[in-house]
Amino acid sequence: MKKATDNLPIVENSNKGLGLRSDATLGPTDVDLDANEIVILNGHGMSVAPAWRKLPAFLIPERLISNCGKARGDNDLFCFTMGTGAFENGVVTDGLYLNKDKPHHGCIVPSRPMHLTEFELHIQQTRPQWTVDEE
Repeated sequence: MKKATDNLPIVENSNKGLGLRSDATLGPTDVDLDANEIVILNGHGMSVAPAWRKLPAFLIPERLISNCGKARGDNDLFCFTMGTGAFENGVVTDGLYLNKDKPHHGCIVPSRPMHLTEFELHIQQTRPQWTVDEE
């Protein structure tokens, strides 16, 4: 993700920020919404991985190529981690749940039906819990 001057992730609705892509007119989306912008509970949400080396190559900064030969991302990106628990289905915070859909991929999803803006707020509130992890 992109990093702010306080060393925390930038809140941004893109695949390189702490947020959700939800506007289909701008390209791929992370969530599906009903007519009232309620997030459809279908396992889709903000993509996460169990470790930065498991990220797609375009999200791993090229400066880390000596640690990960596939790295080809922009050097203004940073690899963040949140928490120390196992990468398993479960509660992330009140309102958020980790839906592990593959061994090396999961989505942070709403734990209950909620409006898109509420889901975005829950994700933004995790910001202080993220730390850079590039070792």
